[in-house]
Amino acid sequence: GDVKMRKQLIVSLLLVVGIILGACSSKDENVIEVGTQDYTDPKIMGQIIKLLIENETDYTVNVTEDIQASPQIINALDQGEFDVATLYSGEVYNNHFDDDKVEFSTEPEKTMEQAQNLFKEKFNFKWYDSIGFNNQYSVAVTREFAEENNVETMSDLGKFADSIILGTDSAWKERANDGYEAYTEAYGYEFSDVRGMEISLMYVGIENDELDAITAYTVDPQIIEQDLVLLEDDKDFFAPYDASLVARGELVEENQAVSDVLDSIVGLISTEEMTELIREVEINERNTTEVAEEFLKEKGMLD
Repeated sequence: GDVKMRKQLIVSLLLVVGIILGACSSKDENVIEVGTQDYTDPKIMGQIIKLLIENETDYTVNVTEDIQASPQIINALDQGEFDVATLYSGEVYNNHFDDDKVEFSTEPEKTMEQAQNLFKEKFNFKWYDSIGFNNQYSVAVTREFAEENNVETMSDLGKFADSIILGTDSAWKERANDGYEAYTEAYGYEFSDVRGMEISLMYVGIENDELDAITAYTVDPQIIEQDLVLLEDDKDFFAPYDASLVARGELVEENQAVSDVLDSIVGLISTEEMTELIREVEINERNTTEVAEEFLKEKGMLD
C-alpha cells in the first residue's frame, strides 16, 4: 500500500498546487470585471461600459450589480476583483484618507481634483474626468411655485421659508456637515417644518400639496415625471457628487484599447440625460441594457 499512498499524496499535492495557482489566476485575462452600486445610474453605466468595450475590443465584460456601498466597490477595485466602476467625487470626503490630506470643499473642481490625486496616490486608480452628470442633494419645488414666486435659487426660497414644509430623507435631518442644521447656518433661514421620511414618500407629498419643497437627488426620475424644479445651490452648500469612471491603474496603463473606450465616456451624459435614462428604467420599467444601447445608438457610438 506504500506506493498507493505515495501516489495519493502526489495527486493530492498536485490538487492543492492546482487550487493555489487557480486562485491566483482565477480572474480570466480576457474578462473585464465591472462593479456597480445598488442604485440605477451606476447600473446603467455598467451596461454602457460593457456595450462599448465589447464592441470596440476583444474583451468580454462581466457586470456585478448591487454592491451595497461605494467603499466596498473601492475595496474590490483595490483587491483586483473589479477593474472598473462608477464613483462620485464627494466620495473623497468619506474617510478614505487622513484628515490632513483632504480639505473639505463644496467646489466641484476642487473636489474632483482631490479625488483624482488622492485615489491615484493611495490606490493607483485612474479617476476619470466626469461623465457629465452628478447625483447629489438638491432642493426641489413645483414648477408652479417656482414660476409664481420667481424662485430660482435656494437663497430665493428663503423669502418664503417661514411658510414652507420641507420633506427630506430622515438621514439628512441628522447629518453633520451637510445636514439641515448646517443648511440653516449657510443660508440663514429655517423652514416652518422639516419632516423626515422615505424618499418615495417625499414625491407623493409634494404631488399632493402636503409638502412645499423636498430634498431631492439631482437624478431622481420623479423630477421629470412631476415637472419639479431643482433650485440652484447658490451658496455651494451641498457636497458635489460628480460621477466618474474609475479604473485600476494597471488595466488602463497596459491596455490602450480599453483606455480609449473609457476616455470616450468622459462628458458623455448630462444630469438631465441620466435622469431621463433612469426614468426609462425605474418608471417605464425597461431594462438597463436596452436603455443603454438605445442611448449609445442615439449618440452614434454603436451601430
